[in-house]
Amino acid sequence: MLRADYHERGEKPRYLGDPVLPLEFDPYLYRLEQKERALRIMRVREQGAQAVADALSDLNL
Repeated sequence: MLRADYHERGEKPRYLGDPVLPLEFDPYLYRLEQKERALRIMRVREQGAQAVADALSDLNL
């Protein structure tokens, strides 16, 4: 989203291959992406564990 917003407000590339964002943004965007990915993985893992626990509780062993 940051890249898209910057692209809309920023100057257009001067030539083919001209980077749209300054390279200084790359490490920050990478860390942000990794953090969001880790949160998503944790959320999926928790929901999966809860689904398995619910399914096993319905078995009445």
